[in-house]
Amino acid sequence: MVVITLTSCPAKLRGDLTRWLFEIDTGVYVGNLSARVRDGIWQRICDNIGSGRAVMTYAAANEQKLDFRICGSEWIPTDHDGIKLVKRMFPSESDSKYKAGSKNVIRHKTHLEQRKRKGDDTPDYTVIDIETTGIKTDERIIELGALRIRSGKETGSFSALVKCGKPVPKEIMKLTGITDELLESEGIEPDRAIQLFTEFCGNDTLVGHNISFDIGFLQRLCNETGRTFLRNRTIDTIRIAKRKTDIADGYSLASICGHFGIEIKTQHRAIEDCKLTYRIFEKLKEIEGE
Repeated sequence: MVVITLTSCPAKLRGDLTRWLFEIDTGVYVGNLSARVRDGIWQRICDNIGSGRAVMTYAAANEQKLDFRICGSEWIPTDHDGIKLVKRMFPSESDSKYKAGSKNVIRHKTHLEQRKRKGDDTPDYTVIDIETTGIKTDERIIELGALRIRSGKETGSFSALVKCGKPVPKEIMKLTGITDELLESEGIEPDRAIQLFTEFCGNDTLVGHNISFDIGFLQRLCNETGRTFLRNRTIDTIRIAKRKTDIADGYSLASICGHFGIEIKTQHRAIEDCKLTYRIFEKLKEIEGE
């Protein structure tokens, strides 16, 4: 049994779900789906959710007998000693729930006000991207990429292949060019990889394309290696693009690049996708008048 709840989502998406599921109440869908169809529907939801929120719950062979996914929310799934819990990330300034109260919030707002007084209207940030063995929650990271941006310019990069402890599926090998042999010869252990990655990102704002997907995998890897998860502010280029553009072919990385006339030489490798996402984000900032 699969249960999906949608909040503030496009009507088109809600209508689309009725092809596979029963809508038993406004925004609440239930049905029996195969794992392949379930994962495909979830990806479709994440790609078309706009500014809304979605939660999917389904039966799983674990201690809790269930699993869940969340998209478009400050709440994200987290694994705690094999138990799936939900963690609330630190809110961004644009969040309607961003209110004075805790010392962290006050300190964060003060920091932003100081930056504005200095005339820093182009904040520094780091673009991130990962490659994985698949989109399911039990898949593994096989590559990490990060691109440091200062005053709109590339100033540094990080890239690492990650040993995943399982065979890379043939379709992923074909898509990325990352093979078991490549991971064995050039990959580094997960705990070392996430250490270097988090040190490179520091406290920067993190920009990504469908970044909730990346954050979910990164958080699980942090949990597995006993590392404190990045609490950085995040920005999703898909959500901005959906708000600021109208692209008939959808909002994949390739579609948005085509919309802006950005040439794609290589895709589906972490650092190359970071570079594409960086160029997209700078174009979107121009539209927003930042």
